[in-house]
Amino acid sequence: MVLNENTTTTEDSFTQAQTPVKYNLPVSVALRLKFNIKKTANENLYISSCIKTGNTLVFTEQINDRLIIYNSDGTDIYHIPLSYTPGYITEIDSNTVAVSYGYHRIVLIINISTRSVTSTINTSRHCYGISYNDNNLYVVIERSIIDVMDLTGKVIHTIPVPTDDINDITVDRDRLVCIDDTSIYCCSLDGKVMWKFKNDEFQDLTSVTTDDEGNVYVTDVKKDIVVVVSDDGRHHRELLTQSDGLDKPWGIYFDKKENILLVCNDCDAFLFDVKKR
Repeated sequence: MVLNENTTTTEDSFTQAQTPVKYNLPVSVALRLKFNIKKTANENLYISSCIKTGNTLVFTEQINDRLIIYNSDGTDIYHIPLSYTPGYITEIDSNTVAVSYGYHRIVLIINISTRSVTSTINTSRHCYGISYNDNNLYVVIERSIIDVMDLTGKVIHTIPVPTDDINDITVDRDRLVCIDDTSIYCCSLDGKVMWKFKNDEFQDLTSVTTDDEGNVYVTDVKKDIVVVVSDDGRHHRELLTQSDGLDKPWGIYFDKKENILLVCNDCDAFLFDVKKR
């Protein structure tokens, strides 16, 4: 799919980062693979989050309380049953993930190779979006703060967030990107807002990821789209829509090594090759 070159800048709806950066939005995406995760017509699934680690795809599935593991060619490997309903997921290493469990106030560290929970971290309050960076977990607590903790659960420090309704977060390099239902916030690692992106067209943002150049990708579950925003917050595009097969997309993950974007509906998964300028 070739993207429309006529992008829109929303000068009044974001705070510009102090240091200008080049305009480097992706210009095209190409579908590599689409597959249905549902095994039978009567099976009900709800995929809420996803990651790609190497050639392995990991999905959190909420109706049946489990992780679903696939090969990147779309073949099923196995499921990992869980005692709680999983929320958001982040990669720690090629064999290990961390999963937040909202109202249960815990984060589980899970080895996806041995299919075992290796440790349980208790959080102070309900936990939501989660990201791993530089040996630390960044966990959204009660949608209103971010606790930075080591893998034992020791809280190193707490980061304030610009709104009390944060859903998801991703941390990369020296930036923290978080979203609420309508806005994207790019912050320094101490919580200072570098820029904010808001557009009245987007009202139900659900998950966020970034590529290796800092561009931000978000799913909008109500509009059935993926939006990409440039790394300075100045430009945006609807990268994927219903015409690409999206139907209430929730999970999203960018594989920076292979320039592959993973997106999932409640029971479908898509792998897109992202081509840069």
